[in-house]
Amino acid sequence: MLRSCAARLRTLGAPPARRPGLVWRLFSSEKVIHKDYGLPNPSWSKDLRLLFDQFMKKCEDGSWKRLPSYRQNPQIFKDFQTRFVDPRFAKEEQMSKAQQFTRSFEEGLGFEYVMFYNKAEKRMVCLFQSGLHLQGVPGYVHGGAIATIIDVTTGTCAIAEGIAMTANLNIDYKKEATCDHQVECDGSWHPGTMQEQ
Repeated sequence: MLRSCAARLRTLGAPPARRPGLVWRLFSSEKVIHKDYGLPNPSWSKDLRLLFDQFMKKCEDGSWKRLPSYRQNPQIFKDFQTRFVDPRFAKEEQMSKAQQFTRSFEEGLGFEYVMFYNKAEKRMVCLFQSGLHLQGVPGYVHGGAIATIIDVTTGTCAIAEGIAMTANLNIDYKKEATCDHQVECDGSWHPGTMQEQ
């Protein structure tokens, strides 16, 4: 049926379909602006905004820095990819479409978080609020989502000190996290190890 439709279009004078390939942008001077997902949005609770404001005040003296957060891979990950990913598996087309896992949900449905880094203390703080799609047992955040945000926090702290990746992650949960609460994840860097508090 598809072939017969294409044949009819050709008889009507429609140009033949092009093979998939490079897509040229109409406006080459158009600048791509990446959205920073580490800024407050309407899905953030009042408590998360309050914590955000408290840490932004700490940033004023320069001791803390808020890290921007994008869906696409930042440059540090591209450097990592260049050094460690086997080029046979790193196809440019696929890598250009790759997104950060924690930023692949729509606002309010997945991981809502912001990170602050203190270089002098080698410390990363992540303020996290769970979205509706991260629920495990009804009303509670899935343990895998908590493990993910812990891994992202400690990993980002390690990356801030150089290139690193998680080799082993063991978690003993002390208390459940309900979907309506905020979690403050505090990670610090100690040479040779990474500790989560």
